[in-house]
Amino acid sequence: MEFYFFPDVYADRYLVDSYIISFKLKDKSCIRTREWEGREYVVEVLDWEAFKESAYDIVLYEYGDEVARFSDIETALSEAYKMACLEASRRIPKVIEPALGVGNPPIQVVERVFPLSFKAEAFPEDLDSFLDHLVKNVEIETLEWEKADDDEIPF
Repeated sequence: MEFYFFPDVYADRYLVDSYIISFKLKDKSCIRTREWEGREYVVEVLDWEAFKESAYDIVLYEYGDEVARFSDIETALSEAYKMACLEASRRIPKVIEPALGVGNPPIQVVERVFPLSFKAEAFPEDLDSFLDHLVKNVEIETLEWEKADDDEIPF
């Protein structure tokens, strides 16, 4: 079975999502997956060394074009993040951080391979309930501000 990681990064609020790593695993017992919208994604690596040994046919793509093939998933992810960070740095951001979530490498993997220091909260286990809670608790002030007429001259 083929899996994908999206080593996306944020340059401040701009998302650099040009890169994809595809790979296959000899043994899925070293990971935990989750099905989302008809695809199976790696959400946790249970045994890093077994995962590295099990990964094969590792390909890095940029905008859908093959850039490189790797025999080591750790090297592939490290190179992909370096490339994404270089691309992000061209925007001269204050902060470059990895994107985290479904499709991105699990946090414990990102912590191993991301070339810059960062702080991140764990991704919610139940994404649907997290988003539902977030939407229900948006402050009214934000909604009122969005209704303001941009053409109105403040006095």
